[in-house]
Formats: sequence, structure tokens, C-alpha cells
Amino acid sequence: MSIYKQPKSKFWWYAVRKGSRYLRGSTGTENEDVARSIEKAVRSAQKRSTPADKLHAVIDALVGVDRKSIDGLLLAGVWGEYERHVRTVGKKLKPITLDQRRQRCVNFSTWAKANRTACETAEQVDRACAAAYATFLAAKKTTGKTRANIINDLGAIWEGLSRVRDGVITNPWRKVVPEKHDSKRGKAFTLPEEIAVIEAADKAGHGWGLACRIARYTGLRYGDIARLPWGRVDLDRREIALEPSKTARHGIAVRIPMTGVLYDALASARLADPFGAKLFPSLDGLLANRHTDYAFRLVLESAGLKDKGFTFHSWRHTFRTRLAEAGVSRETAKRLGGWTEDTTADRYDHDAHMSELQTAVDAGAARSLVAG
Repeated sequence: MSIYKQPKSKFWWYAVRKGSRYLRGSTGTENEDVARSIEKAVRSAQKRSTPADKLHAVIDALVGVDRKSIDGLLLAGVWGEYERHVRTVGKKLKPITLDQRRQRCVNFSTWAKANRTACETAEQVDRACAAAYATFLAAKKTTGKTRANIINDLGAIWEGLSRVRDGVITNPWRKVVPEKHDSKRGKAFTLPEEIAVIEAADKAGHGWGLACRIARYTGLRYGDIARLPWGRVDLDRREIALEPSKTARHGIAVRIPMTGVLYDALASARLADPFGAKLFPSLDGLLANRHTDYAFRLVLESAGLKDKGFTFHSWRHTFRTRLAEAGVSRETAKRLGGWTEDTTADRYDHDAHMSELQTAVDAGAARSLVAG
């Protein structure tokens, strides 16, 4: 039957065959004749014989009711439903991953409310809607890699919902994941720009100067630096050892020897705070409140680099660039930065390579004009 009634739903639902699967959704009406007309409109959409926007308008006209009355899981309730699913199945996700997915869910819901009024429930988010959002992200000049990460996060949410509401909610996002080849390599600071940013960071206070030096001479990401505990900083052995959050799923840890400049900066910071547990409690707070980009933009503005395409992550690209300029091998650079293209962790066995790594970071540091 092409239309049917769901348990506990007052509205008629449609089921349109697409290959080996069915597209299902609420018609938003109790009138059987109107429901059949809507089902025919959905079939037309499936055959792509009518533009999607016109079909949405036709369906709205057929239903003739307030769209907010449509049966289903409203987009405003998507995140709560997904969180319950995660807890139910016992899935272990890092807080930063959950926070990122929540924000992307909110961003999509906000966009849909303003630009896709026919998609008010999770059930109504179809491939056309997902493709429109992907196009919107591309129009904002979001790189392919970032767009893919956003779409994949939304796909993970909808995949969870599809398991909770099997046969009612489908996951349209996997079909619109963009290629990543249009992403450009991140922008590195030039040597004079390094000096300007470090000086501006020192003036800004709140640990920005030390954070920038750590990023410059280790390649660590902001999140790992902001949460860095003193227990991971070994001043006696002159190295920082930790498992970066982004490569933790691969079991990849890094041990990074300190350059003289970095050692002096860290030793001074420890003397100033001999009993502290974390290097940057204030920066950790910025991370939690997602104010990092704004705060660092003020540093960049002070350095004369406003709107030049730089972010805090530019330090990581700078670190990698300086290593390449110094002739450091790709494998050695990957050991230092935790860059990986597979799940093989044994290539990061640092014990046999520490002298090689020390030489590499010293060579990369020599390419810089930044002083302690």
C-alpha cells in the first residue's frame, strides 16, 4: 500500500519504492485523498520530473495546515534524541566530538528554518535537502575536507536516528559527502610573521605567548595545547609526550623533543606556577566555550594579520613547513606531528628515534627567527 497509518500517528504516511528500499514520511494530513495526492507528488520527486521547491509548495498547498503540526521528530529535538541513542547503545564519544556534532546539528537546524521551511522534522530531511545544505557550505567557501567532516557528523546523527526509528527516518547525508581534493594545504606563517604573532601574543597575555611557542615548535593542535597537563611535560628529559586527541582512535602517541627556545619558555612558566596541574586553565576555558577563534583573531589583528586567512592552526602548518624546508624526511615529520594515513601505530615507535627527532626539531627551529 502506498499510504498507510503509523502507530500512534493521526496522519497518513507514504512509502515510495526506490530501488531495494522505500522512502517513507508523514503526509501531515488525516485526509486520505490529500495524502494520496502528496504520495503522487513524492513519486514525482523521486523520478525528478518536477523541481523540489515546487513540489514542496504543492504539498504545503495540499495539506493546508500549519507546518509545525506535521507529525515526526522536529529538528529542534534531533540532538536530544541522538544523545539518548548514544547513551542507550553505550557508545563512547569524546566530549569534544559530542560538542562538535551538537553545534553542527544546531547550525543545520538554523539553516533549515531559514532556507528549507518544508524540512521541519528529521523525517523530512531528504537527499535534496542534504544536497542543498552541502551546496550552501560550498558557497561559503568551506573547504572540501571541512565540508566532508560536517556532512559526516550530520550523517552519524541521522544514522543513529534511523536505528531508533527504523524505517521512518533514513540517512540522506552519506550520498552528498563532497570530495576532499579541493582542500588547500593550510597557510603557514612567514618568518617575519612568526615574530609579529609571537610579540602580539606576548602582549595579549593569558598564556597566548607560551601557547604559540609550543604550537610553533611541536606542531600540536590548539585543543591538545589548551588541555596540556604539566604531567605530560618532562623538563628533565626535555620532551613533551601525549596522545593527540585527533589520532587517539589510532592509538598514536607522540614524544616531541624540546628546542632550546621552547625549553626556556616552559621552564620559566613552571617556575611561575610550580604547583599548577595545567599549563593553560584560561585557554582551556576558551576551548570549552568555543571562543578560541575570536580570541586568537585579536592576536592576529594586533600582529597586522587581520583577515589574511590565518588561524591558530596555522602554527601546525608552519611547523610542518619549517621541517620540510630543513630537509627533514616525511617519516620523521610524521612521527613528530602524529600525521597518519592509516591505523598503523608501530611506525611511531619513538624510543629508537629520539636523537633523530631532536635533530629534526632543532633543524626546524633553526629556520625560525623567533626568539625566546
